[in-house]
Amino acid sequence: MNPVKPTTPLKIGAVQYDLIFDFEAVSKAEELTDRPLLTGLRQRDIATPKVSLIQQMLYACLGANHPTVTFPMAKSLVTRKNWAEVWSAVLQAWTAGLAEPDPDEDVVAVDPPKDQG
Repeated sequence: MNPVKPTTPLKIGAVQYDLIFDFEAVSKAEELTDRPLLTGLRQRDIATPKVSLIQQMLYACLGANHPTVTFPMAKSLVTRKNWAEVWSAVLQAWTAGLAEPDPDEDVVAVDPPKDQG
């Protein structure tokens, strides 16, 4: 488990998963969904998501803490009975990940040292 990033717990059956929607997950999800996710999801995607979107974003969120989970495995974790619970956890992870401050944005530019020559 990655102790630095905000995680969202998701229990499926007897297995506890810790979801992280970090920058790598954004990239993976954008590749799978073929849509930009840093700028947000459409309201209709949030309210009535396609099953494939749930599966794709779940897979992306699993990467950091569960790298052995393949896309087919992640797809099989989403069922008719649990899709709403899975989607809720994915959205929580997505929201937490986007809200996390970027340390590079906090860097203050410093003037380079002047030549002492």
